[in-house]
Amino acid sequence: MIEQVDREADRRLRERVDVDALQRHVDAFDGTERVSGTDDEWEASEYVVETLREYGCEAELLEFEGYISVPEDGRVDVTAPTRQVFDEAITTSFSASTPPSGVSSEVVRIGDVTEETVDAADVEGKIAFTTDLPTPEPVTLLEAAGAEAVIYQSPNPDHLHEMIVTPVWGTPGLDNEEAIPDLPVVEITREAGDWLLDRCDEGPVEATVTTEVTTELATLPCPVGRIAGTESERYMVVGNHVDSWYEGITDNATAMAATLEVARIFAQDPPARGVVFGFWPAHSTGRYAGSAWWADQKWLDLRENGVAYYHLDLNGLRGADGLWRQEMAELADEHVDVLETAGDLPLLEGGEAGFLGNDRPARNSDQSFWGAGLTSLLSGARLEPGGDGGPVGGGWWWHTPEDTRDKVDLDVLAEETRIAVTLASRICNSPVLPHDYRATVSDVREQIEGIESETDRRFDPIHTELDALGAALEEAYAVVEDIGGWESSTAAAAEDLQVALGNELIPALYMSRRDYDHEPALPHQPLPKLRRAAAVDGTRRRERFASTTLTREITRLRHRLRNATDAAERFVNEN
Repeated sequence: MIEQVDREADRRLRERVDVDALQRHVDAFDGTERVSGTDDEWEASEYVVETLREYGCEAELLEFEGYISVPEDGRVDVTAPTRQVFDEAITTSFSASTPPSGVSSEVVRIGDVTEETVDAADVEGKIAFTTDLPTPEPVTLLEAAGAEAVIYQSPNPDHLHEMIVTPVWGTPGLDNEEAIPDLPVVEITREAGDWLLDRCDEGPVEATVTTEVTTELATLPCPVGRIAGTESERYMVVGNHVDSWYEGITDNATAMAATLEVARIFAQDPPARGVVFGFWPAHSTGRYAGSAWWADQKWLDLRENGVAYYHLDLNGLRGADGLWRQEMAELADEHVDVLETAGDLPLLEGGEAGFLGNDRPARNSDQSFWGAGLTSLLSGARLEPGGDGGPVGGGWWWHTPEDTRDKVDLDVLAEETRIAVTLASRICNSPVLPHDYRATVSDVREQIEGIESETDRRFDPIHTELDALGAALEEAYAVVEDIGGWESSTAAAAEDLQVALGNELIPALYMSRRDYDHEPALPHQPLPKLRRAAAVDGTRRRERFASTTLTREITRLRHRLRNATDAAERFVNEN
């Protein structure tokens, strides 16, 4: 960690977290069903803006037209060999709607949905049946294979969980609108799935799937607050989502309450760098359409002045017994220190972290700021997945009508709010940003070495660029460590450098598309396009095409690394 980071101001600030204020905000959202586009979502957004203004923040209720998809009804009718109706069923956001009579065909059982299992199952013209949460990647594979519909058996023995199956991040553009699935998807209970599985084991099964989904453009509210910095125009973004499934008290009214409390504390004691508070709509039914829209609108300013994005979600969970985290390498050590300093719960590691993974941000949780170059983090208290923890560690009630006020532990919520205050203080009150991009260089090198090991390739030119950047950053951070305070003439230059490094290295590591675009909501690994091209092993024609892509991706990465090296060397020479 960088020694010059201010780790004293956060002690004073986090002591100001007021449990009564958190409770008041949570209670204000109790009983509301903030599905995107509804009156409840608008009323909650108005409450947010009024509260932010009451605290002394700049606040505005923005609005935009976003593409959302609200599940209405799902049903499965087994017609052979035995008639059985499963009307305790739901469909998903961005499932296709069937005709009123449904779609009928033979049911084909598939275990884990992969390219290999789909190819082997011959699902063309048939209804696929699997056990899992409905997610974009398997739905995309099944649609491409010609399936008529897909039935999901809930992995939770007692509940059905609302899900979204489009891979398109936010409101689609002309280049990705065709990626929205056109496949009916329905989820049935564990008990119903066990019955259907037994019938499939006995012989051919025929069924009819019926789904109704409202997918349309809607005018949505987007509350945004801001506290200007006293020393710098740069700012951190703290975000959550205002919409919900059903009442969604822990997903995500508690996060809204925590964000409002962070705003209150910093409004009373304005930070040196600014803080922006985003309450995003269309998280659940628009695939992060709110944060994606705002990031698109503010991209140029985010690129120049944004320094980090911290996402709050699933907070104040009753029974939470550990802290889960995701962060980019440059803030990893600082993030862990914040969790250990401001939190009382132990850190969850490895498999304990659950469905969403740990350590590195994935394609979820309003991660709409990679292309703009913002270091991105999220963390919070979770239960162990399975049993009371539900499928993702967010409680068995996650994405169900049972996500109600009684699922909140205010003490856990207060701890998570203290963590958010501590992290924001270290990023916004330190004359030196805590971002250590030497760790990012090590991360890139580790990824390259992993690809080399998996593919028997060598990327010596990339290693040469990494060596140069590593050496330049060692010199640059030696200068950074001598910065005495905000009055130092080097402080602003160091801030400029760290922003420039983020602009180059974060898109280099995390993006395969243009910086102005958004990666799809699909499983994601660092250096995605280079990794895919390096792994191709097929026909001569395919390998040659992959070689073309690989050459371009190597050039792209080297160019990014060289730009970062130039910025570091200029900083050293001028300071």
